[in-house]
Amino acid sequence: METPLISIIVPVYNVKPYLASCLDSLIRQNYPKLEIILIDDGSTDGSGADCDAFARKDPRIRVFHQENGGLSAARNRGLRECTGGYITFVDSDDTVSPDYVQYLFSLITKYQSKMSICSIKEVTLKNKEINYGETYVEKVMSTEETLGRMLREEGFTVVAYAKLYKRELWQGLGFSEGFVHEDLGTTYKLVEKCPRVAFGPDPKYIYHKREDSISSSDFSDRKFDIITLTDEMCDAIDSLHPYLKNTTDLRRMHARFSVLRQMVGKSLSPTQAGREQEIVDYLKKHKKLITKNPVATHRDKFAMYTLLVHKEFFKLCWKLYSKIK
Repeated sequence: METPLISIIVPVYNVKPYLASCLDSLIRQNYPKLEIILIDDGSTDGSGADCDAFARKDPRIRVFHQENGGLSAARNRGLRECTGGYITFVDSDDTVSPDYVQYLFSLITKYQSKMSICSIKEVTLKNKEINYGETYVEKVMSTEETLGRMLREEGFTVVAYAKLYKRELWQGLGFSEGFVHEDLGTTYKLVEKCPRVAFGPDPKYIYHKREDSISSSDFSDRKFDIITLTDEMCDAIDSLHPYLKNTTDLRRMHARFSVLRQMVGKSLSPTQAGREQEIVDYLKKHKKLITKNPVATHRDKFAMYTLLVHKEFFKLCWKLYSKIK
């Protein structure tokens, strides 16, 4: 197989303290044929100028400046501007190992797939490293197995990064603009186009948990997008893969628990407080989707049982868990 051009798309918005580390890790890639697409999404902290400075040093870097439109708009711009036969995404406050691209491409060539996935290493606020893939092995997966493992987060997740895509997969697809957690509405559609997906357990993508990425004292209504996009994703998967019903049921519950956890300790408006109670009522009404679900974990069941005791007991347990995590 000839060496194809691979595009790395990097949305950039007000990440000046972290941008150099990210771009340094991309410049050091050992894959020989790259273009690095930087989309400055209306940064106001000097990140855009830093992108231009890096482009002057490395001809593989192309920079595009636009008014702020959000992560989806920046990624979509990158998809329009890139020219590579394969595409990957990197967030501008994360880093990757020197063989990130080479590793993903080697999985595609080895298994003759249109998409490959590597594991992620999370660096927590306490500088603890968590390897999401350490209990898994390299393998090629069917469409259904990929979807099931992605929804259950078995070695990898629904995020757009830490994956390499053949360009043709993006024909007719893009990220939904105006939403947060937009990966929920996109990644599964790409998987559906792949009869085979290659997975490698090595954590070549390093996700850095940041203090400034934690929500402020206010809770944003946009967090409800998690539930909306998850339900749309699960509805689509249910229609094509009924065998995954236990998994999609659990994922719907996970989405609601995720939003509920993000409400803990936050200042809520009366409308948001009402939505919170709707989420609690839904979880309690559908408790068997966790308590009787064969794919639910002990953690899932513990969360459900604490909520059944009382909403405030669940919140207290989550606070304690967050402190020791």
